[in-house]
Amino acid sequence: MTHDHPLSRRSAVALFAGAAAAAGIGRPAAAADRSGAASRLAPADLHFEITHRFRPVHVIPPRLVQYSTSRAGERSALDRVRAGGTVRTDERPIAPWASVVVDVAELRAGGFVTAGLESADGDGVRVRYDADGGRVSVEALRSGAARTVSSAQVRLSAPFRLAFVVTANAVGAFSQGGGYDAGIGRPWQPLLTDHGKVADLMDLHRPAQLEPLRYAFGGTGVTLSEAQAGPFGQFGLRDVSLVRNADGSPYVDDEGLLHFTATSSGVGYAHQAHTSVWRMDPADPARMEQVGSHFFAYEGLHMGNHGGQLVRDAERKRFIALACGGNLPTPGVTVRHGIGGDELLSGVRLIRATRLELPFRHAAWDPALRLIDGRWHYAYANVTAFQPSLRFRPVLAAAAPGGDYDEGIRIQHEDDYWPNNNEGCRLQLFGDRWYLLTSDAESRQYLVRDMDMRPHRPLDAPYPLGTPFPEVFPLTGRDGRQQWLMVTSDERSYEDGSGHPLLGYGVHGDVIVMHASPR
Repeated sequence: MTHDHPLSRRSAVALFAGAAAAAGIGRPAAAADRSGAASRLAPADLHFEITHRFRPVHVIPPRLVQYSTSRAGERSALDRVRAGGTVRTDERPIAPWASVVVDVAELRAGGFVTAGLESADGDGVRVRYDADGGRVSVEALRSGAARTVSSAQVRLSAPFRLAFVVTANAVGAFSQGGGYDAGIGRPWQPLLTDHGKVADLMDLHRPAQLEPLRYAFGGTGVTLSEAQAGPFGQFGLRDVSLVRNADGSPYVDDEGLLHFTATSSGVGYAHQAHTSVWRMDPADPARMEQVGSHFFAYEGLHMGNHGGQLVRDAERKRFIALACGGNLPTPGVTVRHGIGGDELLSGVRLIRATRLELPFRHAAWDPALRLIDGRWHYAYANVTAFQPSLRFRPVLAAAAPGGDYDEGIRIQHEDDYWPNNNEGCRLQLFGDRWYLLTSDAESRQYLVRDMDMRPHRPLDAPYPLGTPFPEVFPLTGRDGRQQWLMVTSDERSYEDGSGHPLLGYGVHGDVIVMHASPR
């Protein structure tokens, strides 16, 4: 149930060595230098400026493709479709975040093309495009009979690419080429969503309903040049989180590259997002590449939780995965956790998870986990009220002394100073002191507190659109000098510029990289 597509070690090493030499950047710092001026460094001593902005968009991440007709032995599938048949592959998704992409070379009058998920019994869900009338539809299948749950008139001309996308229980159809332009300047044009209607007919989070389904495609009067299938990628990223060692230092692989987790936005709001895993050369951030996806199994469901982090605990030879899931006001948003090994850094992974027993009032999200002076510490957003308005504020907590990260967690300090909502909690060592960083969208500041929750001067850094999280960390150059980076995101909508958006809020954003040096 996992799919690995490892990077080429030789090519990555060569890329990093050349780019790092040009930029004067070597390996990331394993730990902060606590001698001399470095020990007195405070967050206010840094001034950040934006150096990179980019937006990864993939309906299927290139390194995670599960099925492709370009692979040996699969070309005959195109002949079957040309003859008017449907291809049901042997591959399936492990969670309901999946895509099927067909390259339509020719579509004759009266013809149609389909892509989606189907079982051997003819159950499933798919998108369909009909040449006559230029109509795209989302169809639910039951015993081979198709029921249209949503449709729209969209004129496409071959050649074009048609994509079926499901994220949780939201289904969408997208095109590339073919003459249709939604006015958004993005590589994939949204054609149609099901508006939640498929969720009324089937719950793909339930393994009993998802496991019989396989990637499928077909049509009549159509010639395909290629078909691909695999886990859904993203229409944008948010909640970018550096993969760290337990002491808070960046985890660096044996090729000198950083790893991140991020929330990959899907076809709609938070429920349609999931956790993705990325690798980055700090000397060339824009080439950040997805190498994995995380899904979470709990309470009999396969979920795509997000807004968490991945922490390496070298002493116990494990990685701790945290992610948030749920809904407001009920059942509430909570943090789930699971553990694994190096396999969590790549491939498509289903993590067995349970609820992390964090103390909170109504809900909790945006956890940060660090091992400080031999004790596991947390920061997270605690929802204190739903009415008359949603209110949340950060807390600092710690596990029991001598206990594991999930044992005996108790709140140590609550913020009773700052009046605004703020979230995106991060714990970062500056010099020889730990600080809590959060993001306040109302004042457009990255707030800074010490570990007693006393306020300090806000971080001196640009504040992009939305609620960018202050993922700040140090790197050490070849010359021994320390540099600081922030890798965050904005809330720039995927459909920015469209007069008729289909996907709604939550389908964002751009990745933003900032650099700073101590003053």
